[in-house]
Amino acid sequence: MKKTSRSQENKDATGPLQKSLEVMRLVVRDPYFSPSVAQIAEALSLPRPTANRIISNLIKLGMLKREPKRSHLIEGDELLDMALSVIINAAHRGPRHDILLQLAEETKETCNVGIIANGRAMYVDRVEATWPLSLRLEAGSQVPLHCSAIGKVLLSQLQSKQQDKYIDTLALQKFTDNTIIDRDELRAELSRVSALGIAFDNEEYLDGVIGMAVPISLGEQKPALALAIAAPSARMKISDLRQHLPSLLSAAERLQLCYQ
Repeated sequence: MKKTSRSQENKDATGPLQKSLEVMRLVVRDPYFSPSVAQIAEALSLPRPTANRIISNLIKLGMLKREPKRSHLIEGDELLDMALSVIINAAHRGPRHDILLQLAEETKETCNVGIIANGRAMYVDRVEATWPLSLRLEAGSQVPLHCSAIGKVLLSQLQSKQQDKYIDTLALQKFTDNTIIDRDELRAELSRVSALGIAFDNEEYLDGVIGMAVPISLGEQKPALALAIAAPSARMKISDLRQHLPSLLSAAERLQLCYQ
């Protein structure tokens, strides 16, 4: 009987897993492109039946799903949940969290890092202020994109086509008297944020809470990322918050190196 080498056994055992990982990497590689089954098969030099089988299994596992009304593939809910858990857990380790801690100690305000997830801004790391008057939210919490400082910075980093998609489809819910609920007004606000590189939340999401955010620039092929601080308006005005801008920008530069 012909003997099989250990390396061949390892190759046979990892072959399907490796192909599945390659498919998932291709699907999530470009935030502005969702490949079809044919494009995946061609890019990975897979026979069409093999590509169909791998993709069908990944869809059953929740790792991938099809875009509504299209046959193109995007990340599935299970894959997204797994990725977000990795991001949140990893953010608490090493220099990234230390930088956020230093910023919170320096400003004496709540500081957080966020990304876009499920059509909202999600905090992947957060350090709460020690003041009695502070907003208590954990890493993993989500806030609206259209009326939070961090959300507006995240939207401002998107390419025009992707940004328009969000503006046209977001439910612009009114939370306070200051909430922007007009789509043209939101588009103009995002244009200002993009030009200035800074966004403010003047009690637009929660009465009594203001915020300021700046981008953590990672390049066009990377997910949008932002750094923000928040404070109760009972003890601080937007003009007071502006004084922390140099510290915020410095922390964003250091975080940029950590996330690249």
